[in-house]
Amino acid sequence: MKAPTTIHLLMLTLVIVLMPHAAHARRPMGTTMTGVVQKVDHTRREIVFAQDGGPVRSFVYTTWAKFWHQAPDASPSALKPGMKVRVNLHQPLIGPDFVTQISLVPNPQP
Repeated sequence: MKAPTTIHLLMLTLVIVLMPHAAHARRPMGTTMTGVVQKVDHTRREIVFAQDGGPVRSFVYTTWAKFWHQAPDASPSALKPGMKVRVNLHQPLIGPDFVTQISLVPNPQP
């Protein structure tokens, strides 16, 4: 087998540099799920959540997380056990599962 010549290496470098890059950094959107809050620990920012038709999950909310409900305060400190909410769950490779958005699901009117 012949060793690569300078021309071959130059052509390979040119192809790599001029080739369009396929990798784009996109922020992951997470998984949206609905369920009932079982337990909240605001000191550790931890939520135990029973997913509708699914398992009970435990995750944390970030310091910049927003809780959308019928009040001007958007902090998750208003989150209480028994509330039906919709969360956007992120599952990173390293670290605990976390949410950045929590929305109160209103009770249907009879």
